[in-house]
Amino acid sequence: MKDLKGSDIILNLKEINIGNIDTYASSHCGGRAYFEIECETEHGYCEDPDFTGKIKILSIRKDKQKGVYNAKIKFIKEKDNRFTE
Repeated sequence: MKDLKGSDIILNLKEINIGNIDTYASSHCGGRAYFEIECETEHGYCEDPDFTGKIKILSIRKDKQKGVYNAKIKFIKEKDNRFTE
């Protein structure tokens, strides 16, 4: 059973969909991101967490399956227009 607090709520993230890219360059792109979050628990439905902040990539490794990559991430939550770790 998960006992998630603070920035650990990112572990409920199931999927990130990115669309409507409106700006891009060689080192970045901008647009809309949609997050699918697991909200059903054995104790009932839980509210979606606030994902205002940064998702920092710590490492990425390619899996043996074609097109599968495993990313180790850290969520840095924005609080009052500043980031807290």
